[in-house]
Amino acid sequence: MRPTDDLREEHKAVKLMLRVLDGICENIETGRNVKPEHFEKLIEFMKIFVDKCHHTKEEVYLFPEMEKAGIQGAEELTFSLSKEHEQGRQYVSRIEKAVSEKEEHRGLSTIVENSRAYIQLLTPHIDKEENNLFPMADVYLSQATQEKLLETFEAVESEIIGPGRHEEFHKWLYTMAEVYAKPQTFS
Repeated sequence: MRPTDDLREEHKAVKLMLRVLDGICENIETGRNVKPEHFEKLIEFMKIFVDKCHHTKEEVYLFPEMEKAGIQGAEELTFSLSKEHEQGRQYVSRIEKAVSEKEEHRGLSTIVENSRAYIQLLTPHIDKEENNLFPMADVYLSQATQEKLLETFEAVESEIIGPGRHEEFHKWLYTMAEVYAKPQTFS
């Protein structure tokens, strides 16, 4: 297993989360109820799983290794991806602020607007990582560097988000997908 395989697996969860978020937006737009605890747990997923776990693995460990390796084009790409991570944090912060308002003052349009922007940001962002960044890392990072990154990624999961949290997030996410995510259709 390569470090990029670990990140690709996490992308699957992030993509499912985006489908759940889209379903929540549809519920809001059509006047259907969304439980406050679902909002809160989704924000926790975005802040802990996506940002503290996944983005930390990329920004703190993978990106610097790629730049250190002198991979042509890596510095510009990682800079662009880091900016997108920061933009995503801003959307999540706005969603969290709107969700934390008392129900009668909750800005549902703010939640939907920032959620949709987050979805529109992360969808091509993930494609950019999977189709450009990860293939570069797979080809140009040494076996030793890749092994070190994998060990570091495991440490991030256990030390930053805590043992077993990854699995808890996945279990919760699949439960929410049954409630909010439309089944995917493939043509």
